[in-house]
Amino acid sequence: MVFRRKKQSGRHLKTQLSAGIMAGVLITALFYKPFRYEIVLCVSQIAAEKAADVARFYAVSEYGLEAENMVMQVVYQLARRSVVKVIVKDFTGNGIIWKIDDEIIIVSNKHLLGKDVRAEIVFCNGETFHADIMGYSQQYDIGFVRIAEDAVSNSVLREIYEAVPVLYEADSEEKREAFAQNWVGKRILQTGAAAGQKAADFSLGTVSGIRFMPLFNTMVLETDCFSRAGMSGGGVFGEDGRLLGMISGGDVPENAEQRVAEVTYSIPPALIATEYEMLTNGKE
Repeated sequence: MVFRRKKQSGRHLKTQLSAGIMAGVLITALFYKPFRYEIVLCVSQIAAEKAADVARFYAVSEYGLEAENMVMQVVYQLARRSVVKVIVKDFTGNGIIWKIDDEIIIVSNKHLLGKDVRAEIVFCNGETFHADIMGYSQQYDIGFVRIAEDAVSNSVLREIYEAVPVLYEADSEEKREAFAQNWVGKRILQTGAAAGQKAADFSLGTVSGIRFMPLFNTMVLETDCFSRAGMSGGGVFGEDGRLLGMISGGDVPENAEQRVAEVTYSIPPALIATEYEMLTNGKE
């Protein structure tokens, strides 16, 4: 981490996770198969806490969610289906499922994918498959890998989602102000498997805004949210479950004993979409 199916109905995570609706439901009964679940009504705080304990929400991160944060608990369970672990040689990071068609396209960081022409992809159910690196952006910390749809198991295809990006623009002061009015201060969830972890971790925070970062040579999404080394390539998701950015780096306090950033910088989805179009059109 840098610091300073052929499409089928329902494959897309086109959900509108309304706070008023989602606050009344909880995913439970995960046990050893993390995505076998049922929806139950939270009739009381005691029932909510008990259900959250059964669902192991308190075990997924040291930044554990309280039982009343039902919306973000659901967002995490959905978002982790769009995030994968990426292994290139001895280096690890994360990726986001960008497109599912005849092949599965995953976007990740150029600083990870540039180390080889093959990668191993670990999906949310723990299954691992080989992927070919398609290419990288010439200017930005963006790269893509692909796996043929028929090269992965049906169990993977049943579990994964395409991320649904928010394609906000940041190339003018007017557009950045519009983004700020809609998003600054809103809650977000960041998820990705940190170094040494198999399962996706998460942290909660808020949107700070958009700023230019010379290190990344572009405008980036800035969030007040913890991220760890190895979470690069993970996703930033809003309360509605949509993708707001791909983690690329962050600021670590000068006296920090561990490489944990308190401010995270992420690549906007609109830039990822542009780079993917250029790559697939042979312009890279």
